[in-house]
Amino acid sequence: MSADAALALVCVLISALVTLPAIQAMRGRQASRVASEVATELAELASALRRATDAKPLDDALLARVRRLGMPEAITFEFVQAGRAAPALLADTAQRLALRLKRRVAFERKMLARTAPGRRRGAIATAAPGVTLLGLRMADVILPLPAMVMLVVVEAFGCWLLWRVARVEV
Repeated sequence: MSADAALALVCVLISALVTLPAIQAMRGRQASRVASEVATELAELASALRRATDAKPLDDALLARVRRLGMPEAITFEFVQAGRAAPALLADTAQRLALRLKRRVAFERKMLARTAPGRRRGAIATAAPGVTLLGLRMADVILPLPAMVMLVVVEAFGCWLLWRVARVEV
């Protein structure tokens, strides 16, 4: 493998590694947005149940979205809903689940906001070796292939650390 091809491959790998934590944070924001929408729908369901005099069947699409969130607290909601409980009890359970979801979303957003500067600094620090490699190549300095492989391994470890920082689970 020629030195230029190895350098190009290393730069592509470093670029991919730098973007992984940002992609993971973007997925976290999307999941947070979906959870927020489900919480709003649950709060609306609770208020509709409190106003209604007779029990209306629960929307299956909402129940499926609650299940996809994978929250342990959703089991109580499903149990109360499946047991055909009184509308007031179902409304209270939906309201509690909506509140829990809203708190979870607020915490996740706060943690993503707090870790954003660290992720940004980490991405810049991760990109620096690649820029240095390109600068050395422009100055006609050729690095041996094992050194480039070691650099990619260190970059992968740094990417993993950035990914762990960006990952927020409640």
